[in-house]
Amino acid sequence: MQTEKRLCEITRKLWHYYMLEPTEENFGKIMQTWDEKLSMIGTGRHEIFNTAEEAVKDFAGNQTEAGQISFEVLDEWYNAVMIRDDVGIVYGGIWVRECRDAEAEALIEMDTRFSIVYALDDSGEWKMVHIHHSMPYFDQADGEYYPKALSAKVREAFELVELFRKRSEMDLMTGIYNHDSFQRKTEERLMKGNQLCFYIIDLDDFKSVNDTYGHSAGDAILKCLAKLIRKYFPEDAVVGRLGGDEFAVCEVCPGTQEERKERLRQMRAEYQQLSGGLLKENPCSYSVGIAEKGKESMTYRQIFERADEALYAAKQRGKDRTAELPGQGE
Repeated sequence: MQTEKRLCEITRKLWHYYMLEPTEENFGKIMQTWDEKLSMIGTGRHEIFNTAEEAVKDFAGNQTEAGQISFEVLDEWYNAVMIRDDVGIVYGGIWVRECRDAEAEALIEMDTRFSIVYALDDSGEWKMVHIHHSMPYFDQADGEYYPKALSAKVREAFELVELFRKRSEMDLMTGIYNHDSFQRKTEERLMKGNQLCFYIIDLDDFKSVNDTYGHSAGDAILKCLAKLIRKYFPEDAVVGRLGGDEFAVCEVCPGTQEERKERLRQMRAEYQQLSGGLLKENPCSYSVGIAEKGKESMTYRQIFERADEALYAAKQRGKDRTAELPGQGE
């Protein structure tokens, strides 16, 4: 296991050089790990290199662009498998977000998946002989192995612009609004003065899902919950992923409190059934905090904090619960 750990640590360090510390010195350190016969495949059609020399030429441009953007790591994972004593594969993912002013209209996020083949050279050093990395395509449907080409969807230039604008607002994994876009859309609703219901939905003990079943299972759970939220809430509701395992919804309050409870009960029951199927008959749960806005004026921060307070109450009561302010819950 020492070799596997070493290869994972080498890989982690190199990704951090590339994403977080893209200095000329660190790019040089990355290239020192490449075998002369390195082959590399990336997301784009142009990102196919048959030798280390070809890849180095592309890296010069990457270094210039990378130096203009700062990223923070949101999540990363690494696994290693030894093929022989002198050959190993490291595979995993690193998810980063651009470090910018919170008021920025859109932030760059990259969720990169990769596999790297290492081999021992004659001097006993581990060298990369093959790299394959790509970013998931969130429009790809479940069970679809060959996503539709972008050109098939985009016929005119203005459609392409609109598509990219929309994607800048979306969480790439789940296809719902990212945190910044969700807040902006909710603030627009608050300014209209309608009676609104604000929900925070937080998965219980999600870290244990990743630790026990792996990140691919964790990703499936997040996608499952996002899909159910869209199913059980109306089409005009604002649905977003606040980050990690936390989701939020803002909608014009529907019907009575009892009707809201019944809808949430049905969604919870279906989620437990589906998550149990994904996690080998071990369903996971979530907790919900709800805040309601009447005719009074309320900011995003105020309604968020009220819902967060209700969520805390639900967690304190044993999780797998729904709590609603003021002082009402199930």
